[in-house]
Amino acid sequence: MSPGSFLLRRRRWVAGLLAALIGLIAQPRPEDLLAFADLGRKVLAGRLDEVYAGAFTQAGPLQLVLSRWLLIGGEAAMPAAVVRIVVDVALTLGAMAACRGRPVRECVVAVLALLWLLGPTPWAGHPVEVAIPILWCCAMVLQRDGRWVVAATLLGASVLIAPIAVLGFPCLLAVAGPVRAARTALMAAGIALSGFLPFVVSGEFGMFGHVWPVNPGTLPYLLGLRAATWTARLMQAVVVSGGCALAAVLLRGRPVAVAAAPLVAALLRLATDPIMFDYYWLPASVGSVLLVALLPDDLRPAWQVSAVVLGYLTMLAATTDQGAIGAAAMLAGYLALAVSVRPRRATYV
Repeated sequence: MSPGSFLLRRRRWVAGLLAALIGLIAQPRPEDLLAFADLGRKVLAGRLDEVYAGAFTQAGPLQLVLSRWLLIGGEAAMPAAVVRIVVDVALTLGAMAACRGRPVRECVVAVLALLWLLGPTPWAGHPVEVAIPILWCCAMVLQRDGRWVVAATLLGASVLIAPIAVLGFPCLLAVAGPVRAARTALMAAGIALSGFLPFVVSGEFGMFGHVWPVNPGTLPYLLGLRAATWTARLMQAVVVSGGCALAAVLLRGRPVAVAAAPLVAALLRLATDPIMFDYYWLPASVGSVLLVALLPDDLRPAWQVSAVVLGYLTMLAATTDQGAIGAAAMLAGYLALAVSVRPRRATYV
């Protein structure tokens, strides 16, 4: 047996071991994880009136609790090695599983996922938010299969990780008609609101008092905005959700829609955001890996290569100062790539 054949046959073991090694040697110090873990401890202790007492906390309660769990056994703001290993291995093998048993495709996706894990993004800022695009994708699959209650639950959970996850709700239009998509989205919104309600009624709820600075070079800055309040965020949500809805309709029936639609939502958010942090690229990076995993084998080789290159560039973009421009450019590339995939079913009712 040749070395290449052996690696192909044992690809998941090899990828899992490499992911474990990366998790072992990585030394991440997510900037907000310790603060979120402290707030998560208050949630678990029932001190709900203290969690959103100021304007600092923009994360959802589920993210706060998960942040607390991520730091169990860790030192200071760094998760324990076993936690890092489990997360990195799960993300890598999960990406490979999305390839649906295609050996060569699994190897390509594993390399892309491992390159991403080697960078700073997976554990930057708010690592729990890596789950948001995964929840979007799973909700789309469940919606397509008629399990809309579970789909709504997952979408609601994504908002309880971070309110920005509501931008992914229009992704449902890629796998369902407007009536069914709206029904699921409304139920998801109700689940999310019910999760925040105990904190609202328990005392001061200062989340909506937060003001973001506006970075030079961003679209809001070019439009004359110098500080972004929640009012500006709502305006951004209208733009991003509308663009995501249009893209989702365009992607209807295509096998890559469950990755491409969330990717569009993530990149539109980046292209319109007033401020740029590394962890803002988490949904886009995960979506790019999933898109490569779902590409059909009969797509032209040039498009296949383009998808991998775009995926790698998406990971690198998190470390640049031109995030908005890069997000807009990659959005155009990904849309062209996704539309080139033939739909299996043209419409949904």
